[in-house]
Amino acid sequence: MRRRHLAAVVRIEEATNGHPWSRDLFANELLQPTSRHYLVAMVGPQVVGFGGLMQVADEGHITTMAVDRPHQRRGIGAALLVELMELAIDAGVVDATLEVRVSNDAAQAMYRRFGFAPEGVRRVTTARPPRMRSSCGNAQHRPRGLPAATRVDPRETAHVNQRPPEGEPRPASDSGRGLILGIETSCDETAAAVVANGTDVCSSVVSSQVDLHARFGGVVPEIAGRAHLELLVPVVAQAMVEAGVGPEQLDAVAVTHGPGLIGALLVGLSGAKGLALGWDLPLVGVNHLEAHLYAAQLEHGEVALPQMVLLVSGGHTQLVKVNAPGDYELIGGTLDDAAGEAFDKVARYLGLGYPGGPAVEEAAVSGDPEAIDFPRAMVNDGFDFSFSGLKTAVINHVRRNPDEATVDLAASFQAAVVDVLARKMDRAAEVHDVAGVALAGGVAANTPLRLRIAADAERAGRQCLVPGREYCTDNAAMVAAAGWYRLASDGPSGLDLPAVPGLPLAG
Repeated sequence: MRRRHLAAVVRIEEATNGHPWSRDLFANELLQPTSRHYLVAMVGPQVVGFGGLMQVADEGHITTMAVDRPHQRRGIGAALLVELMELAIDAGVVDATLEVRVSNDAAQAMYRRFGFAPEGVRRVTTARPPRMRSSCGNAQHRPRGLPAATRVDPRETAHVNQRPPEGEPRPASDSGRGLILGIETSCDETAAAVVANGTDVCSSVVSSQVDLHARFGGVVPEIAGRAHLELLVPVVAQAMVEAGVGPEQLDAVAVTHGPGLIGALLVGLSGAKGLALGWDLPLVGVNHLEAHLYAAQLEHGEVALPQMVLLVSGGHTQLVKVNAPGDYELIGGTLDDAAGEAFDKVARYLGLGYPGGPAVEEAAVSGDPEAIDFPRAMVNDGFDFSFSGLKTAVINHVRRNPDEATVDLAASFQAAVVDVLARKMDRAAEVHDVAGVALAGGVAANTPLRLRIAADAERAGRQCLVPGREYCTDNAAMVAAAGWYRLASDGPSGLDLPAVPGLPLAG
């Protein structure tokens, strides 16, 4: 932290702290560099967070920490804490303490992950809220598994980074848990997760860029790529800390290498290659579409096979028959706009906001789904999809009926999309005689679609797996799950693994 940062620091302090420090107080702290350590977190030229540490002999106290509200829940606080603890250790601190509001459960949970434990509650006057005082006991006991870009005590990691002699195989992980670190950066979510044996999620961290792209009504590739660059390291660090594992406990690093935005893919792929090389771990390239096929089993476990999966997102609408892990048949796909793309375009035209799926669903709650009979294109014609005509029908209807209620337009449009998706899914499951069905992809978070697919499956006596909404949108847990199966069946990928923006789904 420098004096030039103080205006931004004070603004964040005033917005996040009920009893903020003044600019003069921060300036005075900076005048004591031998006993004070203050850091700022930057996104480009913008200060988005800060933290401070006061040192007295071999004891340290974290005096303040805050993250600007628009940038919260993106791993920035965890990254700041990692750096402050590193500074404390480098400065000879043995014990570190901090105080946190009793009501701030999220902050308490983060500090516990870093080894802090409650020590007591300090009684104060009503002018300030009660705070919990925590002590880490010994600052040398730091969270393990920090990425290579972060300073790490060589006493803890020398045995991890040392390669075996030439010609000798790398010893397998002794965890016995088949731990895979997954990394996902194909579009506008920066995600990392640790998954055991392809099903057990040890941690899953997702940093969404929705706020960055909302003003444009869609994802801007250049903005997405730059955000991934800034967020990847803290997101991976947080995933490792939450899982409570270090690099020596991992079996592989799995990463999405396509399909997706080329710039976004390259950030995640480059980061994964660096980690795999630095930690001497196998690298596993994962198809983003294949990863979505594993989302449901992260929560539901055993899958009835063969299974028909409706993979429906912003860029893809596909019916995929899963015969076995790695054995897929593409039954049908979109010929033009995918369902999620149609949601985004219609939402933008109706002025509902971005992303379109949640915006349309929210508006549709108050509307009549039978108010307008929008077309169901190709509903009885094969298993391919087309939503471009439906999008155009909405636009033409609004032009002819400018006073039509927006909520009715949203509800009727949503009903048409759900009807087409569900009817084709049900017919494909019947024709191909599958044992179960599943939803995957961002649009799978849509409530009417989830209810319709479940009802159709129950009527037909088929197993139905619908993933939780956190696993519908892009996440790294599904990447790690797919990576576990790919590592077992195909072995590791080479470090020359390319990013392939148009990578097709292959069995």
